[in-house]
Amino acid sequence: MKFILEYKAFYKEGDIVIIEYWYNDMLTPVKIIEKVSKSRFKVSHNVEGSAIRNAPDEVIKTSEILDKHKTKNPS
Repeated sequence: MKFILEYKAFYKEGDIVIIEYWYNDMLTPVKIIEKVSKSRFKVSHNVEGSAIRNAPDEVIKTSEILDKHKTKNPS
């Protein structure tokens, strides 16, 4: 069985990632605004594409991050 290993600096401040919001289990993009500890980040919901822009900032673990947010390039 193979596992994907994430290196230490995989996520950094300014990245937009996808998480599952704890209140209603919806997938939403958030922006990493601060690294709180080795495995925790403070995130903001105030990003384009978020349905809950007024939600308060929260601290999440790296294990709660599902994927990096991929933006669509207008062609």
